[in-house]
Amino acid sequence: IPATLATISNLSERGVLVKGGAYLSHLSNIKAIAFDKTGTLTNGEPVVTDYIFEVDEEELLKVVVSMEKQSNHPLARAIVNKFPNVEPIELEVENKIGVGLVTTYLGTEYCIAKVTAFSNASDALTKQVESLAKEGKTVVYVAHNSRVVGLLAFMDIPNESAKGAVEYFKKQGIYTMMITGDSYLTGEAVGMIVGIDEVRANVMPEEIIKSRKEKYGSVAMLGDGVNDAPALALADVGIAMGNGTDVAMDVADLILMKNDLSKLSYAHKLSKKMLKITYQNIIFAMFVVVALVVLNFLGKMDITFSVILHEGSTIAVILNALRMLREVKN
Repeated sequence: IPATLATISNLSERGVLVKGGAYLSHLSNIKAIAFDKTGTLTNGEPVVTDYIFEVDEEELLKVVVSMEKQSNHPLARAIVNKFPNVEPIELEVENKIGVGLVTTYLGTEYCIAKVTAFSNASDALTKQVESLAKEGKTVVYVAHNSRVVGLLAFMDIPNESAKGAVEYFKKQGIYTMMITGDSYLTGEAVGMIVGIDEVRANVMPEEIIKSRKEKYGSVAMLGDGVNDAPALALADVGIAMGNGTDVAMDVADLILMKNDLSKLSYAHKLSKKMLKITYQNIIFAMFVVVALVVLNFLGKMDITFSVILHEGSTIAVILNALRMLREVKN
């Protein structure tokens, strides 16, 4: 108990909330771990990764950014954030359902829409779209007077701590997998960046957790959404992101208060150390009890010495457990 309480205290100081000591024991023994993609391995917000324009870039960017400033779509925010120094202009923008944004500026009609809305892109842009799609990126075309003149590519990129966390678990001999509701190409692109062992796309998370428990035994699941909640409950250790949904946090066993997966690596290291110290304390306590019994049978024991030895061993066990309050080094 002292080691468990000290471990929970250590983790809470570093932004990891634990609902009970038993879950730390389970965490130290996991054989596989599954990560949700969006908002867990990735930041949950798309960013502009590539852009190509076949006409005057400065003029086109001015119109594109001005159009997107009037939209609250995640891709619009990505464009505005990508080009913060572009001065916007006053435009009347129409959002055509199923097509995209349309405006007229200086007598020219501009349109930002999905790739399937156009069929007149140049061969060079078409080849770029095919290449970017294979990388799991979302592409939109920019057109003026119904002629495609450029493209923008987006991707929800992995967060800074994702690759390090995946590498840590792989070094520990723990099988890593990523579960996503996106297309396989999108999931595979993120999986290759972070070095995940297996990518599963267009699947229900709880089905994967059930099959992996049968194959590996103890499995952990990390997620943040409502659709992750059944899998978090089914896993031996359910881990939720602190900025995730209330449902996910309610059913999870551990909660990472920030989207920092290095905290999960730290929790795993600490759980393994906790298990080691717990075994040390158990073995030491059993040794003291056996010693007391043997000395008593041999007639070498008096009440004063037995009390000092017994209580002294209790203090030693507590002091050893308090080592769990110290930060674990890499």
